[in-house]
Amino acid sequence: MRNPIRSRLSGFRLAAALALVLAAAPSHPAQSHGWYDADCCSGHDCEPVQNVTFVASDPNAPPVMVVTTSLGTKPLTDQTKIRESKDSRMHACIYQQRLWCLYMPPGN
Repeated sequence: MRNPIRSRLSGFRLAAALALVLAAAPSHPAQSHGWYDADCCSGHDCEPVQNVTFVASDPNAPPVMVVTTSLGTKPLTDQTKIRESKDSRMHACIYQQRLWCLYMPPGN
């Protein structure tokens, strides 16, 4: 008959050993490009938004959202795809002088 205390200790030792192995493994920062949609991102054109402004070209027109990343500053257009962000931050995909996708935090 197996001793339940010995079984728990063995399981604890295995979990502790696994934790040590994982802690010793080299860590790399998670890259957001892993969750950007392929139709928005070519592998390097999506990143967190640094600044958001609203600009009205005409006093009678509603303001347009303009986002800035290190890749540039672009306005939201009718062609911009709106998606949900996976990390609760706003992200923008700017490619070929256009804002392709805007990732918004959930609930926005």
